[in-house]
Amino acid sequence: METLIIEIPENKSTLVKSLLRELGVAYKKSAKKVKEPNAVTRKTIDDARKGIGVGEPITDIDKYIDSL
Repeated sequence: METLIIEIPENKSTLVKSLLRELGVAYKKSAKKVKEPNAVTRKTIDDARKGIGVGEPITDIDKYIDSL
């Protein structure tokens, strides 16, 4: 048995699923991909945790938001 991961456009999913059923192929939805932040966002988050640009390191998000 072989496992393939195939990404298809949403508007073609019904067609592909029906074709797979006709061929007797089992399919299942894969888990949603976790979106990774881009490099700028990662750097901003790291800087904020270190206190760069916000005065001091963020240790409590509620206190930080209240201070805004």
